[in-house]
Amino acid sequence: MLTAAAIIDRANQIAKIRGMAAQGLEGLNAILSDLAEEQSLALARGEFNFNFNPALVSLFGSGPYPLPLDFIRTSDSSGAEGVTRASWFLYPAPAFPNGQPMPLVPIDLGEFDLYPQLNAQGIPSTIATDMSQQRIVLSTSAALTAGSTTGTVALATGVLNGMSIAGEGIVPGTTITISSLTITLSEAATITNPNASVFFGYPPVAFVYPPPIGPYPVTIRYQRKMPPIIDDAVIPWFPNEGYLIEKLASFQMPISGDSRKAAYEASAEVKLGKYLGLSDDKTNRAQTVQMDARRYGNGTGNRLRITKVAGW
Repeated sequence: MLTAAAIIDRANQIAKIRGMAAQGLEGLNAILSDLAEEQSLALARGEFNFNFNPALVSLFGSGPYPLPLDFIRTSDSSGAEGVTRASWFLYPAPAFPNGQPMPLVPIDLGEFDLYPQLNAQGIPSTIATDMSQQRIVLSTSAALTAGSTTGTVALATGVLNGMSIAGEGIVPGTTITISSLTITLSEAATITNPNASVFFGYPPVAFVYPPPIGPYPVTIRYQRKMPPIIDDAVIPWFPNEGYLIEKLASFQMPISGDSRKAAYEASAEVKLGKYLGLSDDKTNRAQTVQMDARRYGNGTGNRLRITKVAGW
């Protein structure tokens, strides 16, 4: 596997430019960011766990529930069922001591806004996300130790106590308190790395309906904003080196006025298409059309058999 530095060097050779490693790293990070934003890859997937809080003073417990700072959207690469099974909670039942998984159907925030907000809690069935709250304040490096809640950052400009943090070795949903360049994490780091790539800011939030009657444990599988590469000695998270080299070469070609940009761009997209067609084990099972469980049936509401709703 090639390091980021090697990919940048080969791309710059193709683009016939020298001494522009910094611009190459910027370009490589831009390409990797686009991949995370535009494609639902398992390599850029995260899992977030939290509990409903029926005692929330706002909306009777419907929310808002902070999501991870690196949240892009609920995952739709989780198999044939996709996004309709990307969020669920465990509902206690006598027959299932550990809780029966109950799916949350994703809806638009505008639809949630029109639901009556009554002091009547029950079993949530839908989830909406508000991405307007998300804002990245700073991207920097941090010295982290696995199992420790203390670290140091290279820069802390604009970072405030209580902000969210995401990146390498950070548990989804972690927040921080900070004193100068020392940070205290609400969850221990999962890796030891003196130069981990992290970013700080304000996360998006989620709302569920109806408001939960109990503190049920929730799981959300989601697509992540991947942290930018800071140290070019690392191997990029996206493994198709041929695509990255050709895409970065085409990205750099305007610098040298190279007329082959369109050809290399097209070749890179062909490589990406082939990779996407085979990634995430898509070839070993059928993909199905997804129905909205709230409207499936005769149009008068949820007419699914209980086995289709609860799975048992």
